[in-house]
Amino acid sequence: MNSHRNKRSARGFTLVELLVVIGIIALLISILIPALNKARQQSMRLKCLSNLRQLGIASLMYANDNKQWLAFCDWGPTSPRPGWLYSGTVVSNNPRMVETGVWWPYLKNAEIYKCPAHATLDRANSGVTDEYTSFLMDGATCAFGDPNHMQYRITKFKPEYILMWEADEHGGARWNDGSSFPPESYNPGDPFASALAARHGDHASTLYMDGHAGWLSHAEFKKLYDHVENRQRPNALWYNPESGDGH
Repeated sequence: MNSHRNKRSARGFTLVELLVVIGIIALLISILIPALNKARQQSMRLKCLSNLRQLGIASLMYANDNKQWLAFCDWGPTSPRPGWLYSGTVVSNNPRMVETGVWWPYLKNAEIYKCPAHATLDRANSGVTDEYTSFLMDGATCAFGDPNHMQYRITKFKPEYILMWEADEHGGARWNDGSSFPPESYNPGDPFASALAARHGDHASTLYMDGHAGWLSHAEFKKLYDHVENRQRPNALWYNPESGDGH
């Protein structure tokens, strides 16, 4: 009797039992993978926002050390003065260009200049500076390239003005420098048809003049750069001090 019982207990799984186990494992994987992907995407969103906050801290520290003058926005591929992203030379796709920017001494970490979800694939038909940054500064800070007004003190601007945004990852030649007109990187081929990056869905990370970072929807960003309402005065994107309506 004991020998017969031992033989029965030692037998392996039947084919049906094995298929049931495989089915359960496959079901668990199908449940877990979306959850893991969601957690990974959330982690990258938080890291992206954290990176932008650190850029905001660098901006404020630079201003504090320079009598409240903001860093030059790097308007144009050849920087006439040291800028936030690069300085002094014709811009290239060399990631070490960030080490020449005026914010580098406060950061000293090239990873901060990019969103962790910024993949090489994003660079399809793209420019140069998106090799090492995911963000562009609002050209309003340097009067959109006016050679007579390339820098202002931070006190010239309202705290809620947008200093930088996570720009369209397929913005093409707009990535030729470190700044932009609000709608300059707009790409109709983007699923959300805005000047913001679409890698996080319908929102992108945005940095404000007072140093805080947050999420802004593509719809709200588009509303701001269309600037249809109250065009007679500046708004959070269009705030060129040399223009009555900020353009």
